Parts: sequence; C-alpha cells; structure tokens
Amino acid sequence: MTIKDIARLSGCAVSTVSRALNDHPDVNAETKERICRIVKEYNYCPNRNAKLLKQTSGKTVLLIVKGSANLFFTPILEQIQSAAGKKGLSVTVSYISETDNEVSEALHLCEEMKPIGIIFLGGNICIFRKCFDRINIPCVLCTAYAGKLGFANLSSVSVNDFLGGKAAARKLCELGHRKIGILSGDYKSAGPFCERFGGICETLSEYGITDVENVTEICEFSFRSAYEKAWKLISEHGDITAVIAMSDIMAIGAVRAFGDMKLKIPDDISVIGFDGLELADFYTPRITTFHQPVDKLAEITVKMLIDMIEHNDEASHILLDAEYVRGETVRERGVV
Repeated sequence: MTIKDIARLSGCAVSTVSRALNDHPDVNAETKERICRIVKEYNYCPNRNAKLLKQTSGKTVLLIVKGSANLFFTPILEQIQSAAGKKGLSVTVSYISETDNEVSEALHLCEEMKPIGIIFLGGNICIFRKCFDRINIPCVLCTAYAGKLGFANLSSVSVNDFLGGKAAARKLCELGHRKIGILSGDYKSAGPFCERFGGICETLSEYGITDVENVTEICEFSFRSAYEKAWKLISEHGDITAVIAMSDIMAIGAVRAFGDMKLKIPDDISVIGFDGLELADFYTPRITTFHQPVDKLAEITVKMLIDMIEHNDEASHILLDAEYVRGETVRERGVV
C-alpha cells in the first residue's frame, strides 16, 4: 500500500492525501475522514524516509561505485549527481574495487552517514543475495538486474544483457563468422557478464556452435588485461575470425593486441564491444559496439529512488535495450 493507492481508493489527489496524513487544516473534515478510514482499513504506515526527504535538511543519498577504473560508470555517475541535485539531494560517492563487498560497504557507511537512500552503480548479484536483507532503506541497483532477488526495498535498472549478448552473437553469425572468441568478466557468477554470456551461447547454439567456453578468456576490466587475454586467445586459437568483447574497454585492449600481432581489423579479425563509451567512438579504428542508454539509466535510477522515498513505492525493475552502433571493427559485408 502506497500513498498513490490511497489517493486512488479515496478519489483524491496524492497531494491532498499527503496533507491529510500530515493533518493540514486546509483539508475538509469529510475528505480527511474518508482518507483516514482507508488508512486504517489497509493498515497503512507513513514512510519515515518520505518525511525526511521533505522536512529535513539532511537529504543525503549514498552512491557506491563498484570499480574505480570502469570508464563506463563515469558519465552515469555525473548524470546521477546532476539529477539528484536538481531534486535537492546531496550525493556522497564511495568508490570500491571490483572485488570488494558493496553491501558491507553500504552497511558501514550507513552507520556513519544515516542516508535516506542508496544507489549502487554496478554490483555482484550473489553478494546482494547473501546479505542485502540487513539493509532496510530504499535502494536502487543501476546497470545490473535485481528482479529475481525479491527484496522489497531494492529496485534496479539495466539493459537487457541477455538479449544484448544474443544480438552480438547473431550479428557476427549473420555475417558468416563461425569461429568466434569471447573476452569476458566472470561469467560464472550472476550479473551482466553471466547474462551476456548466456545470450551469446544461446544464439551460437542455434548456429551449431557449442564449445563456447573453450574459446572464452576471462579478463579484468582493464585495457592491459584484455590485451593480454586477447593475445592468448589468438595464440591458442589461430582460426578465430571474430571476437565478442563484453565491454568496450576489453574491445579496445583486444584491438591493440591484434594490431601488434599484425592482424588487419576487420579484414583478418572482427571485434564487437559493449557499452558505447565515448572513447570507443574516438578510438582508431572506431569500435563497433552495443550502446547502453546512459541518460535513461541515470534518469530512471534517481526517479526510482525518489519514488520509493517519497511515495513508499514498491520495488520495480526496468530493462532497457542496447542499441547496435556500427563502427570500423566489424567487416559488415561478411567473411570471405
């Protein structure tokens, strides 16, 4: 039950319900009685966080960024801060490494800061599954899907990574590629890499390609790691004609490695990335990629959190589509 539900049941505006619950004198007695009757019937409890957001000067939101070297997060972070600032919120940013526990970090900072909400920019779903139940304030996970976890105070917004993986694999297969290598993060744990890998495998199986793990290298979220793993991939599988890199960072590292190996891109080998970094558009050759809608990710994240705080909205989960952006690292006319 939210304040919006009470408004619908009582036939009043949300603002009228809010004034009635706060005992404002400008709401007539009959309307106030009708609203109070619904509140009592449905055992509605006003949200303490909403009052904090409206009535106190301490309007701090905690933003935990997982991975200090993740260039994809930079524009999202900036836009989240901007959108939150326009709503009168103060954002405190905490950077952690890819291997740190974001939930433990949140619990620790909550004791010190007493934030009214938390935004997680990136995160490991397995960690949330194990220990998120200790957090009881509104939270939003941005860039990873949390719909399967079932926490009432955890919303999420991300691209549909499974469909993105399928689309990347299908694009290469339609161009005639059958020997396709993969550069990925840890695809065996739940999260974006797992979803993308699952989508890739499903599409490749439709083309009779099943031994995917044998041509997959797990690398860190860095140019150097991707460079080293791409070199290893081609050294061990010289017949590969295309590589799916699960981030543009990895794609750029791979392209540099292939260039140093004297391979022509895309004539000898094609590379397709994921994220749509600005850097990828200015790299030479320009990276072919699947673009994530950064503006929407940031905008929806802030709106979700505010709706949970102000209106006690239930957790919701939104999946956006990644858009194929043609660059110069995939031979569009196919394999010859």
